[in-house]
Amino acid sequence: MITIISSSNRRGNKTQKFADYCLKWLKEQGEEVHVFSLDELPENLDLNEVYNYESSVFTDIAKKFIIPASKLYFIVPEYNGSIPGVLKLFMDGVKPEYYAGKKAALLGVAAGRAGNLRGMDHLTDVLHYLQVEVMALKLPVSQIYNILDAEGNVIDEPTKMAINSQLTKFINY
Repeated sequence: MITIISSSNRRGNKTQKFADYCLKWLKEQGEEVHVFSLDELPENLDLNEVYNYESSVFTDIAKKFIIPASKLYFIVPEYNGSIPGVLKLFMDGVKPEYYAGKKAALLGVAAGRAGNLRGMDHLTDVLHYLQVEVMALKLPVSQIYNILDAEGNVIDEPTKMAINSQLTKFINY
């Protein structure tokens, strides 16, 4: 099973549009795939409970989306030159052994020019610490407002081809 993690908790975020695209494409390839979007987290997280692995809201999510997955596909927007803080909070709130031995691929998305290259490097360091093998092909997608239509659909053919290629490699990874 592949779990796509849409790594923004902002309502109406564009990251989710890429998650929707990847979900549809992977299902068309016959893959068992699920999406967890960080905008599904409770609005009022009790930060004192985040690290209570036995009863944390993150543990319930991990049981559904992280533990059963053999592969994790992170779609990561650029927030202040790195990953969203809520992604790091989520990862910290899940027992490290739930990640160990999994494989991951990264898709960085940004309104700017670099497609969150730096953030993907930061996330790779965290994932390596958690003993997750990260696929070498990390895909930066830049200028996202130029490749999405008014409804948020990915319309840029070269971008679609690059994502499809990365996903194909990830299926076989």
